Amino acid sequence: MQRRPVVAAALAVVPALGHAYLRKWTRGIAWLSLLVGAALVFAGLSEGGSGRWLSSAGGSTGAFSTAPAGLTAFAVPVGVVIALSAVDAYVLARREGRRGVLACPRCGRGVDLSLRFCWYCAVEFEYVER
Repeated sequence: MQRRPVVAAALAVVPALGHAYLRKWTRGIAWLSLLVGAALVFAGLSEGGSGRWLSSAGGSTGAFSTAPAGLTAFAVPVGVVIALSAVDAYVLARREGRRGVLACPRCGRGVDLSLRFCWYCAVEFEYVER
């Protein structure tokens, strides 16, 4: 079954979902791990750095003064990882769509290799052993 590249890219906005659609399980888990790693590093949770404003529920106004800078420092790398994941899913779907698809010599449409004729124009095929 041919997978649509645009659907794969749209689903890849949710981490690893586009790769699951393409049945590339390990690649999806790798992108999900990269996203979680980037989120942990840039949120400052790994060293308890400037990402502490995420876990404060109220507190002083000093915690909220670093929120825009901290949010930008967090959102940009995570957004880049999500965008690259979507591009990767799109490229994989395009590459997978080209492989294994032969065109009919008469009408030029894609041919199912399990059939001995074109589904669209009914021309019969001869299979040549190499």
